[in-house]
Amino acid sequence: MRKFFSAISFSIICATSYAQIPVSIDSIYSFIKQNSIYSNSVDWQFVNKEFKARLQIAKTDIDSIKSLVYVFEQLNDYHSSITYNGRQFSHYPTFDDSSLKYLIPLVNLSNQKMGIFKTSIIEGRYLYLQVPGVKAWGENVALYAKMLSDSLCMNYSSAIKGIVIDLRLNDGGQFGSMASGLALLLGENYIGAGVDVDNKVKYRFTISNHNLYINNNPITSITHSCNYTLSKIPVALLIGPNTRSSGSILAISFKGRKKTFFAGEPTANGYSTGNDYFTYSGNLSLNLSTTFSNDRNEVVYKTSVRPDVIIKGPDNFDNPSLDKKVKIALKWLAKNSR
Repeated sequence: MRKFFSAISFSIICATSYAQIPVSIDSIYSFIKQNSIYSNSVDWQFVNKEFKARLQIAKTDIDSIKSLVYVFEQLNDYHSSITYNGRQFSHYPTFDDSSLKYLIPLVNLSNQKMGIFKTSIIEGRYLYLQVPGVKAWGENVALYAKMLSDSLCMNYSSAIKGIVIDLRLNDGGQFGSMASGLALLLGENYIGAGVDVDNKVKYRFTISNHNLYINNNPITSITHSCNYTLSKIPVALLIGPNTRSSGSILAISFKGRKKTFFAGEPTANGYSTGNDYFTYSGNLSLNLSTTFSNDRNEVVYKTSVRPDVIIKGPDNFDNPSLDKKVKIALKWLAKNSR
């Protein structure tokens, strides 16, 4: 078995030498123990003992950081990470060689396509919209939301009877950009939430005025270039093993929507959690899984999102009309767009 997703983590090897860790590793460990969404899933007496043993034999600051990765491993948490001096440290899942042969090209392609929305009209009546991951902060959150909305509006017409949203290359990033960009499809309502270990809502997601709100706070305030009512148009979503993080949460936000179908393969296991970022200094931060995701019907997703129909095999992103997963989506749309 081989470790994966280390190949796709956003690690930047800095040329500068390592400084001292600005806070105690013990304090970060205690914070993880108290706030991880998986905190009830482990024997902390055992983890405490092993963590302290690893910390005692640590010879470098990197060894100390890796003792926290051991904690992620015990939590079976693939989504959390520590970033220190530009390097990201996580616990990664393992895959056999045949799975890696399929996954690595998907990962590489998703990196190339990040933030680039692709559209095409198939058979003159179906709109195909490819939505890869989006990395955006600050003003760019609204900018990418508007770009995605424009991709939808400029290609939609009364001739369109259904829409295929392809999330197979969506490895996450800025949920606000994606949800607001697709707000016309999601509809003006509650679309899901992040919940704690007791299923109590911590972050509530709603679409209002065609923009995403989290706990009544507007994430964007874009104006869509069309005013179509699209919340009832048939939508087929394509998901797969590289759909993860906010890509998975975006898929979940469509769960429970009427006239909506999921095809492809399950999303990446363990990457449907909601994460919070905690900055300790300019060179140290924690990205911690703190919530599970639930849909508008309050179904909680703790591992992955499963499609309605599982379809395995090669993808054809260059020519979607020849992609067999797209073809299955079109068959469903044909039956449900009458």
